Amino acid sequence: MTNTDILLEDLEDVLDDATSVPMTKKSLVDVEKIKTIIEDIRLNTPQETKQAKAIVDSRNSIIDEANKEKEEIIAQAQAQARELIAKDQITQTAQAEAADIIAKAHEEGRAYIQDAKNQASEILSDATTKANEMLTNAQNKSREMLTAVNTYADDTLLAIDDALYKALSDVRRIRQGLSNKHGE
Repeated sequence: MTNTDILLEDLEDVLDDATSVPMTKKSLVDVEKIKTIIEDIRLNTPQETKQAKAIVDSRNSIIDEANKEKEEIIAQAQAQARELIAKDQITQTAQAEAADIIAKAHEEGRAYIQDAKNQASEILSDATTKANEMLTNAQNKSREMLTAVNTYADDTLLAIDDALYKALSDVRRIRQGLSNKHGE
């Protein structure tokens, strides 16, 4: 489980722990906690990218190692070929075997490199897909939470406005009543 997944779970926990506003479908959330978690998600996203880069570096290392192994196999094959040629009675056989060994070494080297490239490409593709999915999920969750917070704030301000309007109406009515009593 990645740090981003853990942070998304923390975000869900904050929403699950939200206090319900009586007689509404609204809930009170800790906006600071949500903002902190969103910021942590933003900070962790580069970490996922670093992991993908490490996979690419690992791929390059595998390819380099395969190239070195290929060169060693070729060098060994050439050394064996020189030894065979040095023996007069089997010079022609040695040349044929040397050519065969070198061809096999080249073929094995190419196969190692191709396998390494295929593995590295697959790993990089999987890592990129997962990183993109995690980023998309984090962005979607952030948008959902921001929408919920904005809706809650709008509803709360509307309720406060209604309460102030009613209170002001009561004060005016009371003042009118007092004015009417003093005018009598």
